[in-house]
Order: sequence, then C-alpha cells, then structure tokens
Amino acid sequence: MRKRALVAAIAAALVVTACGSGDTVATPAAGSNLIGADRCAQNQEAGSITYLTSYDLGGAVGVLNMVAADALGYFRDLCLDVTVRPKADSNAQLVSAGTAQIAGVSSASDVLTASDNGAKIAGVMTYGNVGQVELVTMDDGSITSLKDLEGKILGYKGAMPAQLTSMLVAAGVDVGRVQQVSVGFDPAVLPQGAVQALQVYKDNEPRLLRGQGHAIREWNPADFGVQGTFSVMIANTDFGREHPTAVEDFVRASIAAMEWIDESDANLDQAIAWSQERSAAGYNAVNEKARWKDGSALARAHLLDGHGVGFQTPSVWQPEADSLLAAGKIKKPADVTAAQANQYVEAVYDGARLIWPAPGGTAGGSS
Repeated sequence: MRKRALVAAIAAALVVTACGSGDTVATPAAGSNLIGADRCAQNQEAGSITYLTSYDLGGAVGVLNMVAADALGYFRDLCLDVTVRPKADSNAQLVSAGTAQIAGVSSASDVLTASDNGAKIAGVMTYGNVGQVELVTMDDGSITSLKDLEGKILGYKGAMPAQLTSMLVAAGVDVGRVQQVSVGFDPAVLPQGAVQALQVYKDNEPRLLRGQGHAIREWNPADFGVQGTFSVMIANTDFGREHPTAVEDFVRASIAAMEWIDESDANLDQAIAWSQERSAAGYNAVNEKARWKDGSALARAHLLDGHGVGFQTPSVWQPEADSLLAAGKIKKPADVTAAQANQYVEAVYDGARLIWPAPGGTAGGSS
C-alpha cells in the first residue's frame, strides 16, 4: 500500500509540473522536412509524451542525448510533443500506469523485475549490451578477495543489483554474511570507511574517486562470468501498440541525438551546456562531460555484430534474468522475449546505419 501511495503521489506531482506542456498538438518547425505528412499526423495522434530519465539531466547515456534531442528540435520536427523530465523513483510503475509513456531505467533487471510484478511495460532499446555496475574497494584496505567481504559492510544505491549478488556467489562468498546497506550516491562513504565495498557505475564513481587521489580496486562482474546491460528505454505497452510510429520515431530521435553529440567535442560541449541550464545548482560540467565520453565509449565498444547503438536481443538480457531468479528477486523464470518490444529499434536501422530522417522526410534535420 505504501508503494502504491508513493507512485500515486509522484504521478500527481508530474501532472502538476507538466501543466501547460501537453495541451497543444506538436507541429514541426516551419520548413522542417524530417517526416512525411501522413506519418506526422500519426505521431500527433499520440498526444503529449512524458519521458522520465533514469537519473537526472546530466551526462549519462540515455539522458544527455534526450536533452539534446529536445534542444535540437528533433522531437518537435518529428511531430512528437515530448517533455523530458529528470528521474522519478518508480519509473517502471509510472510508465505502467500511463503517467509517463516512455522512460529510462538502469538495466534490463529493472524491466524484468517490474514485469514479474505485472507492470505493463516493455524494453524498446538497450544502449549498453554490457554491465555497468561493479564494486570498488580501497586498494590499501582489508579486502583482497571478495571472500574477505564476509563480516564486512557493502554499500549499494537504491537496491542491491542482482549482477553484484551473482558475482559474490560466483566468487564463493557466503552472501548472508555480508552486511548490505543502502548508502545513496555519495562515493565518499568508501574512503571514509563507512563501508568496505561500494556499488558504483563504471562511467562515474571510479573516475571521481581516483580524481580525489584515492587508490581503489574495481571488481567487475564480467570477470566472474556475470553478464549484464545498462541504460534501457522502456515504453508503456498499450501506448506502443496504439502509437507505434511515435515510439519508433522517439527511438530514432534519441539515437540521432547520440550520433550528433559524438560527432565533435563542440557538439558535446553544447549538449553539456543545455544539460547544465536545465539542472540544479552544483552541476559539474567537467565530470558530466567525462561521464558521457565513458558511457558512450562503453556502449559503442559492445555493439551487437552488424547493428547500431540500442539494438537488443533476448540473448543479451537472458543472463540478467538468470541472475535475478537465482537471487530470488523474481518469482518465476522471466519470459525475456515477451519483456522486449524490438520492432521499434529494428525499424530505425538499416544494418548499423540509422535511417534518418523518418519515413517521408527528405532532409537531415533542423540542427
């Protein structure tokens, strides 16, 4: 009941803050020819689309490119009325409820766990066909093997990732003897000694800690045979079924914006500036720029053969499904094929080449 109340409260807040953004029909800029007239009309029928990022409006993959797509006018010129909002807790539940139509989540695990609980969502693209979470320990600390974590404190963020639990099991750790605590997002808890191991994202905290002069050791689940994913886009299944061209062109715009950012440092700097304008005080432009570079490089280094960024298959998600079941985080074996809706990302690619502009369009965009 508390979880349901929380989702309702967040949904109400989103409705209030979204007032005035979704009452008009999206129309492309004058002179835009990114899309044909018939398809434009189909996209307009989708109405307003709320996209929730997986974290904030910073430099992560799946976040910065959405800010850029918005600023470049890609959504508008594809006749999509999109509002990009920073992370809300319970993204999967909010999309399932139709409060938001599309959102980012951390990994396939979030989709599979929510689907196991009956959420009406599907994963429509996966930026990273490789895991991004790992553990770090102090290089001069007491942890020289993962077995040393027994009797020690391991800090995680929102929830303990199944990939990390599987890594501990693979390393022969008695997981029940590891004290697992939620510590939030400040990595300083590790060098301060509050925890002896810390969950991190490969594109962020290791660089921050080393930049502060700390010598750390990274424990990558892949080194223990545990595979994963990162930055997955989800859509409400009913919305996708009723408005397939809108979801398809949303995916198209997000990938086009990623390609635009990666064209040059100048483009990345511009995207970071847009992100900073929309973010709260304390935004660290240097770190967010580095975060994008690391995240984009990680995604591009693990593309599926013959395909571009975002392309996904059930076989990529299956290891996480197995980890979730082994860790007891889902009640039954996941139907990975049913949890994905691959028709959208498949439609925007010709092999590894993004089809741009949208069907019926004749130009390269308004950027």
